[in-house]
Amino acid sequence: MTELVIVNVKDGVGELILNRPRQRNALIGPLVLELQRGLDMLVEDDSVKAIVLRGAEGYFCAGLDLRAFAQDPAPDWRHEFQANWAQLHKTFFLANKPVIGALEGFAIAGGSALALACDFLVIGEQAFFHIAEVERGMMAPINIVWLRIRHSYGLALKMALLGQRHYGESLYRLGIADQCVKDADVVPTAHEIAARFVGFDREAVQQLKQSVRAVFYSDASGEDGFDRLLAQARGTA
Repeated sequence: MTELVIVNVKDGVGELILNRPRQRNALIGPLVLELQRGLDMLVEDDSVKAIVLRGAEGYFCAGLDLRAFAQDPAPDWRHEFQANWAQLHKTFFLANKPVIGALEGFAIAGGSALALACDFLVIGEQAFFHIAEVERGMMAPINIVWLRIRHSYGLALKMALLGQRHYGESLYRLGIADQCVKDADVVPTAHEIAARFVGFDREAVQQLKQSVRAVFYSDASGEDGFDRLLAQARGTA
């Protein structure tokens, strides 16, 4: 059976690779659990100074695997999916190492939430980002939390309510992507950014990231801060 998530460590850089390319790396419960295990492993590994998140074979993530979610009887993992999905994003938020996203192909709905979870994001010129839940009559609480954390109210409205695709250069102009490069250069560029952190003192980087989080997000910097923001986005606070 193919690994759902590939974890690599080389020269101080950890790599998390979503590995369901036939399904365009769409999300199912077991994949989310494997992402959680891989992220925990890389966060705890003292040899890792930065983490690159990407999808296999040129696709970042197509969002939820709706066919898998609609199976009857329901898969065993479906009941716990939302809780596990939220825990994964909380772990990204609290991670003490920089996370660099390599957005190839597309990041749709749940995939866009993973892209927003990255501290730095590289996108290909032809790749696109799409918070698509509004088109499906669905809420997008994780996307909204990340937009709240990383961007302005106006940009959050633009991205969440209009439900439009934004391709590479547009996403860069909006400030969601940090670099827009040729599609073939996305992964190498993400690794170049990650390699920059390898040359820095590990403890200094971790303390700086924690300090920035504490100062800018004092209402969300504690262990339960992400949970509080998510409850607000869900209307359950």
